[in-house]
Amino acid sequence: MRKWIIAACALTLVGCASWNQDKEKAALYLRMGNAFIEETNYPNAIVALLKAQELDPNEPTIQNSLGQAYFLRERYDLAEKQFRKAIAMNPQYSDARNNLARTLIEVGKFAEADKELTLVLNDLTYGGFTKAYTNLGLSKFHQKQYSAAQDAFLKVLNSTADDCWANTYYGRAFFEQKKYSQAAEALDRAIGFCQKNLIDDPHYYSALAYFRLGDKSKSIARFEEIIRYYPNGQYREKSKSMLELIRKGQQ
Repeated sequence: MRKWIIAACALTLVGCASWNQDKEKAALYLRMGNAFIEETNYPNAIVALLKAQELDPNEPTIQNSLGQAYFLRERYDLAEKQFRKAIAMNPQYSDARNNLARTLIEVGKFAEADKELTLVLNDLTYGGFTKAYTNLGLSKFHQKQYSAAQDAFLKVLNSTADDCWANTYYGRAFFEQKKYSQAAEALDRAIGFCQKNLIDDPHYYSALAYFRLGDKSKSIARFEEIIRYYPNGQYREKSKSMLELIRKGQQ
């Protein structure tokens, strides 16, 4: 009997050692995956994070990081699944819940996103509250609730005045409300925070705001800057078309 007890204890120790080794390996693959995400190497991030998940399937941080990698690959169905897994494992995991809300916004599930963000913002221990307010602002903006969107973006700007996206969407909300003078002022401010990261959204909407105000010279200057400063920008071709339109009107 004593031999069997000793054998059972030995097996338990071996099992614990193996379990700890798997946890350590999973943590290593998690760090690798997060590093690949930072480098925008999303395919390799997914490979590393799937390995981490295989080694430690019940670790919510792995599910969260894998969800982020899927989101960045625009596989929102898979991202949503991973974030929900993370929350099921840890209902107090506000970062995963915030990421789920961002994914829901991307697929147009705004009411559900708002509910998740309410839970996130009620978590006073969550350090990423500016991310949550940014997501709330995006949700309200896409629902055409522009005043509510601006309230959320102001919460971000009160904490981080140089936030590119909060400044941009704050200005865009003015634009959508046809308050073009205020839009131009806010978007010009956003340009200073976004240009270094080659984000051309505020440049483009600033150009449109000046166009709507009838200030063709400033509008032309902004469109020309987009072509000059953002060779791979998403608004480059639209800017060329707008310049042709304005110059034809001046002939």
